[in-house]
Amino acid sequence: QTTTYCYHFSVAISMDFDLDISRVFGVAMQDGDPPQVFRLTDDNFRHPRWGQGMRGVMDKLGERSRRAQGLAKAVTYGSGMVLGESRVYVMASKFRAFGLLKMGLKRLYVARGSEGGLVEINPLCVLDFYVVEGHQRAGLGRQLFLAMLDAEGITPCKLAYDKPSPKLIGFLRRHFNLAKFIPQSNNFVVFDAYWSRQIPTYSYQAERASAAQSGSRSSSRRSDAPIHLRRQPQLTLSRTSPSSRERGWGPSGEGESYATSAPRDVCE
Repeated sequence: QTTTYCYHFSVAISMDFDLDISRVFGVAMQDGDPPQVFRLTDDNFRHPRWGQGMRGVMDKLGERSRRAQGLAKAVTYGSGMVLGESRVYVMASKFRAFGLLKMGLKRLYVARGSEGGLVEINPLCVLDFYVVEGHQRAGLGRQLFLAMLDAEGITPCKLAYDKPSPKLIGFLRRHFNLAKFIPQSNNFVVFDAYWSRQIPTYSYQAERASAAQSGSRSSSRRSDAPIHLRRQPQLTLSRTSPSSRERGWGPSGEGESYATSAPRDVCE
């Protein structure tokens, strides 16, 4: 049994839908419950009852993300989409959606230093990261990002970032002390800490205990509700990153939900 950790937030602005999004993932939530993070699968899109509705949710979320970032084309969408090796995390509470985070493996050729040629890497990449306007500085983005890290079993400095916006660069600097990188011709950002042999490790339980002892306002409220995981093929997160590992998924269920909190983490 896995413990779920949730934040409480005052809900001001959100995207409302006719579909109970949390029910799609097999989680019964009540009005006013804090949002949780769910991992979307192709089975959710194929479901005879709510598959079409979930595609509509992702179309609208993806379009909002496109507008917020000023992109010509949406990176995340629902219509005709097959996830394949991509992983999409959705933050929602019942009929309300609060954000999305899309991840995927990419083969990249990047410069490791100012001198020398290109190096081929195959990192897990942040492809699309969006929190609904009005919640972007309320902690929801951090909760969504931490839930993804927990699920993927990876640290922020071992990820690559596709054309990150100034807001995302600031988010990574503020929460994870990531700032130094060499500009790449492909517009991906790979932080200098990616190449470090000292692998930062996460201990979420220890960090939660530390936050509780310090009386941090970001300390979490514990719930003993289990997280249900759908069995997936093992995923190789990165061939070149020494922190990457193959991750298998647990007992079959309706979907996957994550809601974690942790104090500030540092990649050095």
